[in-house]
Amino acid sequence: MAEEIDVSFVMTVYNKEYYLPAVLTALFGQTGLKNPEYIFVDDVSGDHSVDIIRQMTEGMKNVTIVTNPYNRGISARINQGIALAKGKWTRMLDSDDIFPLDSTEKMIAVADKTGAEMIYGCFTKTGKEPQELTACRLEEFTYKYEPDALRGVLNGKFTRMGQLIKTSVLQKAGGADERAFIQDESIPLRAALYARGVVKMSADVVLVPKEIGNFSGNKIQLDHDRFMAYYWTLKDHPELPEDIRRKMYGRIVSAYWKFVRKTAKAPWLSSAFWRYLDCKIRKPLADERYLDKMYGHFSSLTSVRRIKP
Repeated sequence: MAEEIDVSFVMTVYNKEYYLPAVLTALFGQTGLKNPEYIFVDDVSGDHSVDIIRQMTEGMKNVTIVTNPYNRGISARINQGIALAKGKWTRMLDSDDIFPLDSTEKMIAVADKTGAEMIYGCFTKTGKEPQELTACRLEEFTYKYEPDALRGVLNGKFTRMGQLIKTSVLQKAGGADERAFIQDESIPLRAALYARGVVKMSADVVLVPKEIGNFSGNKIQLDHDRFMAYYWTLKDHPELPEDIRRKMYGRIVSAYWKFVRKTAKAPWLSSAFWRYLDCKIRKPLADERYLDKMYGHFSSLTSVRRIKP
């Protein structure tokens, strides 16, 4: 009988040859695991990223390297990996994320103690070279358990690749929403629809090395993807309770207001500002006409990337 896989690590890869030796060193050094698997999904890197992964995984078991014929985008590639995962838990990472060596083990321990099916930690931008971070471990931390995963996600900050999620939950949710290019906002929202409980740890479970460049520099992209994550969750799930729908509508309007504030000549005079204030004060139900207006504005942007069909 085959040994059960305890954790599936799913990594999206795109032109990160500088980071990968350190990232993989920390990944393969994760403590306390019995039988992990490693799934690498490349989005047509133009450097030696895939060669480095092949060299560093030679002779290892439970390794899958997925190459693709054309570039498609982050959300689509993370979903390829999620679909292949066979572990009890799935932990995702970008190819420039470094995990403290004991972080996965301690996240599983918190999951076992609380029964939560989503475990999130924090991340920190270290400003250090990746080679300086490969031997790091977690410092003392606290955590908070929320039995209602969706309300927990809506009341906190759950972004970037700081999560450990029960694989069955993640696969049932369908992974990331491919109507948003970057997966950070959509994965916690979609998984929380099906998860039993969520935990937020105070620990920095992801260490971000000195950055050469990433999509977080495109603030309009972030506004667009945040909007789309909440917009489509609201549209796809009319059965959600009223208080959650009000909260999601507030997040949608907030994302739109942040976009208008960056792009309009007189944003404080715009209807977006007054809608934003209204959501802060009255917390209204969604105005469908205004939802459609915001969606149309974001959909017409040519400065953001979208998942290729």
